[in-house]
Amino acid sequence: MKRSLAGCLAVVLAASGSVAGAGPAQAVVGQECVGTWAVTYDPPITNTPQLVSATLTGVFPLCTDLVAFNGHYTQSFTDTVSCTTLLTAGAASRTYHWGNPAAAPSTFTYNWTVSVAGGQAVITNTGLITSGRFAPGSAVQLTTLATPDVVQCAGSGITTLTGPTTLTILPTT
Repeated sequence: MKRSLAGCLAVVLAASGSVAGAGPAQAVVGQECVGTWAVTYDPPITNTPQLVSATLTGVFPLCTDLVAFNGHYTQSFTDTVSCTTLLTAGAASRTYHWGNPAAAPSTFTYNWTVSVAGGQAVITNTGLITSGRFAPGSAVQLTTLATPDVVQCAGSGITTLTGPTTLTILPTT
């Protein structure tokens, strides 16, 4: 699994131009992480929009910063959602906790959008690192979720959705 994560990170870094010699000069990256994102709904989401309590959990087992080499976060929210509207657009903040106690947690204040394409929901969080390691900085976190199973949505509902996520933090100059 470490090899596949390392391979994914190498692809992300090469595509973003963060690797030396990977193309024209790009903005200096303060941190790039790859990992997984999960949302748990209570009650389960169905085809009928309803108010739910949800918990987001993000895990980044692989990050590029030598001090903040991995991280995680947990965030709770309430929203009116369904299997066709997994999340409405809005604004929030979350705190990334880094695996090394020497790296101060980073608070990310952001707006998010949701777009659906090719049977997947793409959640884009865009905002600022306002405190902790990497502050001040700008950040983008992208998450992709597969469209929920239609049979489950018509029946007992979906309690958890997961997908890959990437986080890129750029220092403010």
